[in-house]
Amino acid sequence: MKGLSLIQPVDPAQLAKDTLRVYEICDGCRRCFNLCPSFSTLLDGIDRHDGQVEQVMSAEHQQVVDECYYCKLCYNHCPYTPPHQYALDFPKLMVLWKQRYAVERGVRWRDWLLIQTDFIGRLSTISARLSNWALGLKSVRRVMEIVVGVHRDRKIMHFSTETFPRWFQRRPQPAPAKAPQKKVALFASCLVNYQASDVGKATVQVLEKNGVHVVVPEQQCCGMPSFDIGDTGAMQKAAQANLRSLLPWVEQGYDVVVPVPSCSLMLKREYPELLGGDAPQKVSSKTFDVCEYLMKLKREGVLATDFVNKPGRVAYQIPCHLRDQNIGFKSKELMECAGAQVEVIEKCSGHDGSWSAKTEFFPLSMIVAKKAVQAIEQVPADLVASDCPLAGLQLDQAGAPAHVGGKATKHPIQIVRDAYGLSS
Repeated sequence: MKGLSLIQPVDPAQLAKDTLRVYEICDGCRRCFNLCPSFSTLLDGIDRHDGQVEQVMSAEHQQVVDECYYCKLCYNHCPYTPPHQYALDFPKLMVLWKQRYAVERGVRWRDWLLIQTDFIGRLSTISARLSNWALGLKSVRRVMEIVVGVHRDRKIMHFSTETFPRWFQRRPQPAPAKAPQKKVALFASCLVNYQASDVGKATVQVLEKNGVHVVVPEQQCCGMPSFDIGDTGAMQKAAQANLRSLLPWVEQGYDVVVPVPSCSLMLKREYPELLGGDAPQKVSSKTFDVCEYLMKLKREGVLATDFVNKPGRVAYQIPCHLRDQNIGFKSKELMECAGAQVEVIEKCSGHDGSWSAKTEFFPLSMIVAKKAVQAIEQVPADLVASDCPLAGLQLDQAGAPAHVGGKATKHPIQIVRDAYGLSS
């Protein structure tokens, strides 16, 4: 399985052979037994078949693939990833199976629709109040469950009455610096553009507070949702479009800052593999998570430290796609700079974009989320934080606000914005 690629043709027989080999190694290791539903199904299936791994391929294999939501936690836990000779990459293996199923069986209309995030966002924000009202009606949710396959109980983030791009265009412009030392091209994400717009606003406010010149280039969804259906072609198109927009800014000396971990992971790790060549590598090398970037400013001695409000105690859930970037706990460190006492919660929220919204997976996703909430309940906290707005939504639905006086989960950049005393 060495050199496993998402963009090179994979022989079905070889894929099955590689999968059997991986399952056998996972059976012998079992380090990931409690990470996600896929491993529970896989290992329970192996036990059920008295260790006959090949029987899992005909019985539980489809379920193992379906239950993988590309959190990538297993990749970080696995002792056999490259450069080890076993070269295991379980998440990529699952995507290759989804890719194969998509080619052989086609993609269901409802699955394709759920990942059209820009289209849904633009349409729903034409009249956000009407959209939000409709999403609160039980009759509408029943129809959505039947037609689109979105579970009627799945909490959906409200659409913004003012999208982030509109806010950025109309806001009072800061006085231009003669020669700004720091320049950032903000990749906001479709989630921030249409729903979690305050995360984008807080990002701009904090960056500009620190003397950073911010531009928002043309952009579209990063392509991460396409992993759910194995649509490599859609991922490549998204990568090409975003790189065409971002590369000129990088070549002008701008850094790329991203407030949503799944999107920064795509720009840093997935785009170079999906496309190859110099352009993805150039953009990747200049891409930062927003808190990672601000801690870079601190190391350089230029981070503003005139905080006026102490955040208090924060239970901080670090998203899986941020952990996969291996940058440490930059959000924790930044909140601590602002005076917070931070406890890190290393538990997956179980959301993963469209996966947890689907009727067949929503109950499973809430089981995962409640484990994270149980961990949150073990620490004294005034606030709950997560860098992923969807993880925050999931934690809120699983009961996290009850532990902090009913307050919704916040992004660390919102907590830092409030600590600076900037208006929300």
